[in-house]
Formats: sequence, C-alpha cells, structure tokens
Amino acid sequence: MPDLLPFRIHFDDPEIAPLDLDARDAKHARQLASSRRGVSDGAIRKVKIIREQANG
Repeated sequence: MPDLLPFRIHFDDPEIAPLDLDARDAKHARQLASSRRGVSDGAIRKVKIIREQANG
C-alpha cells in the first residue's frame, strides 16, 4: 500500500472551510474531500500537498 500524503483542499464557496486529509494522490484527495463535504468535484478550487515548514 502506498504511503499517504497530507493534503489541504480549498473549495470555491468561502463558507466551506478548507479540509486537511491524508490520501494516496491528488485525485484520491479530491474524491475524499467531495464525499466528506457533500459537494461535487467541480466545487473544489485547489488541492495542495502540505509540506513541512523549515525552521528559519
């Protein structure tokens, strides 16, 4: 089983809060987010991998 990556999903509707979840890839993250929030795939504006922030 592939490792899961942390994703943050942003939606077109500003009233829907961004969702953080773990998924295999961006496509899987999009599917999970749409089913968890009860919206269509088209309602998702952006899917981003959450990267660790380096201490600077």
